[in-house]
Amino acid sequence: MTGEKTAKKDRDPIFTICLAIFLIAAVVAVGAFIANEYFPDNSETASTGDKVTVNYTGTYYDEYGKEHAVVFDTSYANIGNDSNIAKANDYTAKSSYSPLSFTVGGTTVLKAFGDSVIGHKVGDKYNIYLSESEGYYGHSTFGTLKKTGNVMYMSTTMTKSEFTAAYPDVSVAENSQTTFTSDYGWDATAILTNNGKSVLVSYKPDVKTYEVYKSGNTVVNYKVTQIADGQIAYDIDIQNPTFVDSTNIQMIKLDLGVKTIYITSISGDEITYKEGSERTNQPLYFQIEIVKIE
Repeated sequence: MTGEKTAKKDRDPIFTICLAIFLIAAVVAVGAFIANEYFPDNSETASTGDKVTVNYTGTYYDEYGKEHAVVFDTSYANIGNDSNIAKANDYTAKSSYSPLSFTVGGTTVLKAFGDSVIGHKVGDKYNIYLSESEGYYGHSTFGTLKKTGNVMYMSTTMTKSEFTAAYPDVSVAENSQTTFTSDYGWDATAILTNNGKSVLVSYKPDVKTYEVYKSGNTVVNYKVTQIADGQIAYDIDIQNPTFVDSTNIQMIKLDLGVKTIYITSISGDEITYKEGSERTNQPLYFQIEIVKIE
């Protein structure tokens, strides 16, 4: 009996040590789980090949939150749905907003945007600037108009597809004129010609002022000054444009029948515009917040 008690007594320290080691390991494992789950290590920085998730706000003219900044895209619902925050002409509200995920070094986002996350960690929030060539670079057609003395013909012919693109809600038929409001603000009629392949549009303005654009305090009017010899003479009255420097302004979008223009600058009597997309060849600003790195 004495020997059995001695053996049992000799085993107790070993059992105790093993139990202690097991308990310590369990505590460490649980602690590691809690740390990873609820207190993740944010010291890791993004590098090429990582999948990164970000929130962002893209603006024209200046960084988000500054005087002249105009939002053209964002992943934040509170920004996208706030009518008091200036939006670009072609800004489209989303049905839902969520962070953006992409692979660093991939081709799903602008290269300068994607590369900017390298070296940043979760929680970082920073601003970047993209030049015209780093943004949505492409072909743009530029032109000029005068504030006064513009002249256009009282009728024009469009292809059926051009007319439908310009006036998707207007139905036209052969041998029957359709009356509608043109993009110039005044009335017009349309009728199919050329066996239904073309549309003859006839403009019917009065000598008066037509409002064609309003955004914030900025208003654009076409002032018809004379109608004679099959032509319409009109002035372009731009009230309260927002200048971002001595000549460049926050873009004003005008529909001119078969084309859309974006007025980019005003100098004296001369108006400069570009055709195509509002984003094309436009310097961009982004505010980016790193949400996740995988």
